[in-house]
Amino acid sequence: MAKYLFIVFTIMLLALGAFHAYFYMGVFIDFRPNAPIEVVFRAGDDRIYKDDAPLLLRGVELVDFVPDQSYWELGATKEDYLRWFEQIAQMGSTVIYVADLLHSDFYNAFYEFNTNSDYQILLIQGVHGVYREDLTASMRRAIDIVNGRRFDLFNQHGIQIFLNNISPWVIGYVVGSDWNPDDIAYINHNVNFPEYFEGEFFSTAENANRFEAMLAQIMDDATTYERRRFKTQRPMTFLSNPFIDFLEYETIYAAQLRKYVQLDHNHIIPSEKNEAGIFAAYRIFYFVDDFLSHITDAQRERLAHILVDLDTSCDFNGYLDLVARHHTMPVIAVSFAASSGRAPNRINTTALTEREQGLVLLSTSRQLEERNWAGVLISTWQDHWERRTWNTAFATNNWRDMYWNNIQSLSGNYGLMAFDPGSEQRPVYIDGNDSEWDESHFVHEYDGIRIYTNQSHQSFYMLIRGEHVNPRDTLYIPIKVTPNSGTRMHNYFMFEQPADFLLRLNGTQNTRLLVNMRYNATFMRFHEEKTGENPFFFIPDQWEAEFVPIMIALQNTNMYSEGELETLAQRRLRSWETGRLVHGINNPHHPSFNSLADFCFGDGFVEIRIPWMMLNFFDPSTMEVHDDFFEVFGVEGLPIEHLYIGVAHQYSHDIPMSPAPLQHFRRNLEFHERLKTSYYIMQEAWTRTDD
Repeated sequence: MAKYLFIVFTIMLLALGAFHAYFYMGVFIDFRPNAPIEVVFRAGDDRIYKDDAPLLLRGVELVDFVPDQSYWELGATKEDYLRWFEQIAQMGSTVIYVADLLHSDFYNAFYEFNTNSDYQILLIQGVHGVYREDLTASMRRAIDIVNGRRFDLFNQHGIQIFLNNISPWVIGYVVGSDWNPDDIAYINHNVNFPEYFEGEFFSTAENANRFEAMLAQIMDDATTYERRRFKTQRPMTFLSNPFIDFLEYETIYAAQLRKYVQLDHNHIIPSEKNEAGIFAAYRIFYFVDDFLSHITDAQRERLAHILVDLDTSCDFNGYLDLVARHHTMPVIAVSFAASSGRAPNRINTTALTEREQGLVLLSTSRQLEERNWAGVLISTWQDHWERRTWNTAFATNNWRDMYWNNIQSLSGNYGLMAFDPGSEQRPVYIDGNDSEWDESHFVHEYDGIRIYTNQSHQSFYMLIRGEHVNPRDTLYIPIKVTPNSGTRMHNYFMFEQPADFLLRLNGTQNTRLLVNMRYNATFMRFHEEKTGENPFFFIPDQWEAEFVPIMIALQNTNMYSEGELETLAQRRLRSWETGRLVHGINNPHHPSFNSLADFCFGDGFVEIRIPWMMLNFFDPSTMEVHDDFFEVFGVEGLPIEHLYIGVAHQYSHDIPMSPAPLQHFRRNLEFHERLKTSYYIMQEAWTRTDD
């Protein structure tokens, strides 16, 4: 009996070991070494082909983000993906790009949708990583998943099973995502990495660098693995962008742009045995005006044959045309974006409404196609609140960005789909209709003027009603946020509580939120980068500081030649008044919808929204605000339970203030999905039969 149990136990261990080796470690024995290789997708000179038919690739980049899910939680579910795939297909999209491997729910939903739908969506699969070992392992895992031969037993999301073969709809693979130029420079200067690579399916050109040699080695290994194990092959590439592309800038300009590495897809050469080929993948974004004036003379000479008649009239000043001409392979924009966020991040730009967002995306997509790009993909399908923008990231708790929507951030609002507050509709629509307000929202009354408040995961809302509430009279609304600073006086007004903000309601064109200088987050964080002066040498008074406009820092994209650049001050940050409020109707159901509108007058009342970040909330989901910057030397959270709010018109003097209660929304966030105006603009263009 013991011998029998030992044999059974041994067989079970061997079976488990074989199962683990095959489905998790990728170990296999090639029993069909001479079997033909199936090539469904192939990269030609300027197009991707499926079964020898050229493809028109239009689509979106998709991430797994949904609100109210932390980093270690599941994210989007299978039901979410199935719903999104339907909407993406109805927009006229033919392809999705994912920058990294996602949960098994995505691949199961992708298989089910393409199996059961009348129309199919293709996939470009990316993998994330930095170094060769990580990327090689990630590429093999991606290949196993695509071909439906993967079990992940030790994943952060538990056991994941990938048994659905989605390879008929996978165009190819993209090695790496957003490369750090420092990593590229490190490898290029490290003599332990080979200067060239020559493999069975990929090799490098003579002028390739060490990083390109590493990429060729990873792509060669992945091609070999997929051919041997699954008897199939598909095109491959790596991801580039203007920070790391093939262009070389003169030293003075390279220093200002911080561009010091180059990657060129042309330096990786597929062999004659490579039946699927290679394509170029780019993230497209603004980098520099008139880039042709800043490249080196040596490169200008090398590129002379493609600089002739270059179209510099389009967006990006000819960059799109040059990239397409330069590459000897299909070029796909796997990511280009425009944001409907409320604040810009560089000079000479403004915030975009959802309609303007759509028009920018449409213009860029058309220009890409006109310049012979093989694919155009919009980034991203949905707003991704966890993506942070450099000029707002300092002010919020990055560990809890998934619980609220910072509409001040560009990066968090790139999507074609928004996650709006409320389970079915917003708690407040800024539209001059007060039907959603009732007495349960009342907080304060003074001199015949009543204030009501509400909140969502986006904003703090107020309704102010009374005799003097109209576009002609001026109202002053003091707001106290923190107990650690504030100002009791402003001109001839005396506030009952020290106020941190002052909302000056002055018609439709001149309404703005002002901030107490002591509580001015932009001054504390960016004053030195704007003026060269350390703000901690000029600490404002804790209780008597003046009110100033609320500004947001902007990147200075001006470029200076060696003779023009006299001091670094010319390259310092600029600023834009984000505290100036926009009048209009912010109701997606209204024909005059303006997604940037902050306030709207009605008959004897006005509705106002103030983004949480503009009120210095560190984390509105827990109702934490900024503590005193000059006491804690930076940004730290301070929990509060209410704001204090008052109101006065120009004839008032002593201003009482009342508490406005706040409710945290740590979990169980109420939201609903809404397709933005930009979605419908792209849908109308991409589904036209004559396009």
